[in-house]
Amino acid sequence: MRFRPTWNNCAEGFIMGRPEKPVNKAAGRVAQFAGELRQLRALGGNPTYREMAQSTYFSPSVLSSAASGNRMPSLSVTLAFVAACGGDEEVWRQRWLAATGGDVRFTARGRPSGRRADGLPYPMQLPQRPRGFIGRAAELAWLRDSGDTPIVISGAAGVGKTGLALHHAYTRAAEMTDGQLYADLGTHHAGGAPSPYDILDGFLRALGIPADQLSVTLDHRVGLYRTLLAERRLLVLLDNVWDEGQARPLLVDSDTSTTILVSRKRLLGLRDVRRLQLTKLSRADSIAMIITALPPGVMAAPDDLDWLAEFCGDLPLALDIALRRIALRPHAVLRQILDGWHQNNKSVLSWLCIGDLSLRESLRSAYLTLSRPAQILLHWLARTAADDVSPLPSEEDELVDELIDAGMLTHAHHGPAGLGLSRLVRAFALDIAGFVTGDLPAAAGARPADCRP
Repeated sequence: MRFRPTWNNCAEGFIMGRPEKPVNKAAGRVAQFAGELRQLRALGGNPTYREMAQSTYFSPSVLSSAASGNRMPSLSVTLAFVAACGGDEEVWRQRWLAATGGDVRFTARGRPSGRRADGLPYPMQLPQRPRGFIGRAAELAWLRDSGDTPIVISGAAGVGKTGLALHHAYTRAAEMTDGQLYADLGTHHAGGAPSPYDILDGFLRALGIPADQLSVTLDHRVGLYRTLLAERRLLVLLDNVWDEGQARPLLVDSDTSTTILVSRKRLLGLRDVRRLQLTKLSRADSIAMIITALPPGVMAAPDDLDWLAEFCGDLPLALDIALRRIALRPHAVLRQILDGWHQNNKSVLSWLCIGDLSLRESLRSAYLTLSRPAQILLHWLARTAADDVSPLPSEEDELVDELIDAGMLTHAHHGPAGLGLSRLVRAFALDIAGFVTGDLPAAAGARPADCRP
C-alpha cells in the first residue's frame, strides 16, 4: 500500500494540525525504532493519540512518548501502539526484542519485572488494583493531562478518592519503569500518623539505599530522595495525607517522576500542585456501578436501582458496602431488601457497614479532625438546615470552610448559599449527638452565633 502524505502525516512531522517534535536522532536504536512507529501510525491512517488511547490501557502522553525517540518504550506500550494502528503485533514483538536485546525490565505489562543492577527488585508497592472501576471519565481525562506536577485528590469521606488514585496510578504504571512507591499516612497506625522521616526510611530502602548509608537527619534524607526521583521514572502515591507538614518533604520537582496525594483536605498550604476535588458519583455512574456488581440472581427493576443509589447518596463506599450486603442474599428481590432497610427503625448508617468497612467510621474519622466549634455548628445544621444550607452569618465563614475541607459540607448545585448537607452526613451528625460526651447534645440546638469559642 502506497502512503500519500497529508497535513496530519506523522511521518512528515505533523500531528493534529501542529508540528510534532522531530525524533531525537542522537538516540541511535531508540530513534530508529521511534521512526518506524511513526511510519506505522501514518500507514494506519494517522489516528490521533487520543483516539489510540481509547482502544488501549495507556494515556495519549504514553503513546506519544513511545514515538518520541527519547527513550525505548516498554513492550506492552509498543504492542498497544501497534494494535491501535492495525499493525502485526508478533512482528513488532520481534522488532522490539531485537532493538532492546530482550531487556526483562519491560516485559511484564510495561512494569519493571526484573532486578536492578544491585540485584534488588524494583519497588512495586501499589495496593490491589480496584476491579470494576466505574465512571469518573472527566476526572480521569483531567488526570491524564496533568503532566508531572504533584496532584492532590481531595473530597469527602467515602467519595472514592483512593479508588480513583489507584485506577489512575495503574494506567501510569507502564511508563514508570523504575517502579512505584506507596505509603498510607493516615492516623490508624499504632502510635499515630507516620512522620516524613519514617516514610522516607521505607522509600529509600525500597530504592536500594543500604540502611547504614541512611542519614539520621530529615533534611539529608529529603535531599537524597529528591535526587533519586529526579533521575528515575517513579510513581509515588501518598494516601490519607493528614496535613501539609506530612507531605511537603515528600514533594519532588521532577520531569520523570509523578507524585499523587490523596486527602480529605484540599491541603491549600501546598504550593505548585494541581488539585482535583471529587464529588459524589453522577446517578448514571451509580446505577452503572450497581448493575456491574449486582449478583445475577437478584431481581431488580429500574426504579429499584435508582432507589438504591439514592439510599447510598451516590457515594462509592456506601454503594460498595450495600452491594456486598445484597450479595449475601443472591436470590432475593432488591425491592424487598430496600423495603426492609427503609422500614427498620435503625439509622441508615447501621446498614452501611460490613466486615471492617463502615461508612459511619469513615465519617467519624473526618468528624474527629474538626475543631469543637465546627463540630457544634455541624450538629446545629443537621437539626435545622435543609439539604441546601441557607446563608450563614459571615462570622461563621471560618467554621464553614473547616466543614467543607473535612468533606462534611459540599458545594451544592442549587440553593442560594451554594452549600449542601448530604442526607448521610445529617444522619451521622444526628446519630452521634446521642453518644458524644460533654455539651454537644445541648449545643446541637444552639444558634450558629453560639458556636464560637
